[in-house]
Amino acid sequence: MDGIGSPHETPVISISRPIWSPPLIISSTGPKSSPVVNEGSADSRVEPDIDEGTSRLHSGIHSLPRCSEGNIGLKWNDKVNARGWKVPFIGKSLFQIGKELRPRIDAVIMRNSLVPDRALIDKSHFPWVSALERQWQDIRDEAVRIRTVDIPSLGDISFDHGRIAADRRWRTLFLKGYGYQMEGNCALAPITAALIEKVPGLVTANFSVMEAGGHIPRHWGMTKGMLTYHLALKVPREREKCRMHIEEGETVHVMPWEEGHSFIFDDMFNHEVWNETDEDRYILLIQIKRPCRFLGNLIQDIFLWGVRHSRFVQDIKRHIDRESRK
Repeated sequence: MDGIGSPHETPVISISRPIWSPPLIISSTGPKSSPVVNEGSADSRVEPDIDEGTSRLHSGIHSLPRCSEGNIGLKWNDKVNARGWKVPFIGKSLFQIGKELRPRIDAVIMRNSLVPDRALIDKSHFPWVSALERQWQDIRDEAVRIRTVDIPSLGDISFDHGRIAADRRWRTLFLKGYGYQMEGNCALAPITAALIEKVPGLVTANFSVMEAGGHIPRHWGMTKGMLTYHLALKVPREREKCRMHIEEGETVHVMPWEEGHSFIFDDMFNHEVWNETDEDRYILLIQIKRPCRFLGNLIQDIFLWGVRHSRFVQDIKRHIDRESRK
């Protein structure tokens, strides 16, 4: 991940084996100093000692581009907060209220979590994964039959994703999200649509395409109440150049995708994506509720109800509905 190590300190590199096939795991003793973009609200948190330009791993493995500076994030955050309907007498949107309450909400969720607080989650907790992996080729065939140009860029359908989706080569075809089913999109992928209906606690499901040369800047997600699943469908031949970095403490998990294989991670850990090849990458991306005991599950449901009715979701739904009527 960018910002590992200082200009005068060389990180310690260690390599271990992954959950599904070996991701590179980089352990660094050097300080991190890179901007972080909050995916849920598109604001930024800037850590100390940020230099201009490109940061490198001193081992020479990768050159890691930086994302935008913090002052841009603050301006973006002002725009985001100014949008949408405000709750009377409070003067804030459901989105803003949820964001402010999130630390308390996440604390309750994690006290009741049935899976550990780790960046990478063991797939054995989720029996439904094997069914998707068995039919990955059917899912892939449905995904690649949809022309890339017919899959909208996430930044075009979601203003609130604008900072992390500024690269329009990140494209997303939503199948289901926050209780809404995208009937027109599901009709294009009936096998996939039927399979995701069997996923317990599903929050969102989409085909995520990263076009050749695409990049998603370092960011973190919306809540500890969701986990993210990636099933690799079509991966560039040079797959080590198409990868995601996930930070966990002093460790960076370097995750290249492998066709037919999948993994689950907590996107509240900082992560970043590159496709440094001349081929497009297709995955099935699913978000699920974190398995929790009763109280944590109840808090998740209330939080997700608020997200469902926020402009964050309604903007995307309106765009998809508008396009489907054309």
